[in-house]
Amino acid sequence: MPALRTAAVAVGIAALLWLRLDSGLVVAERAAPLVSLSLGALGVLFGVGAWAMRVGGYPERAPLLLGLAIGVAGYALVRLLPF
Repeated sequence: MPALRTAAVAVGIAALLWLRLDSGLVVAERAAPLVSLSLGALGVLFGVGAWAMRVGGYPERAPLLLGLAIGVAGYALVRLLPF
């Protein structure tokens, strides 16, 4: 169950980031490539937060933060690919 919740959060976050930053549906121009660095750093912070929740005694919060980390960092990596 936690794996399903993690995957759902990751897919949802990646979809929202695509919609807002790169789809052209919300804003006419795409976000600058430099945004990927900020997203990557944010993904690392969410990953550290997931680890801290796991070892700090709040394992029920870890799947949410891990999903955020995967969604944000994964989207940052995909944005770097030359499409």
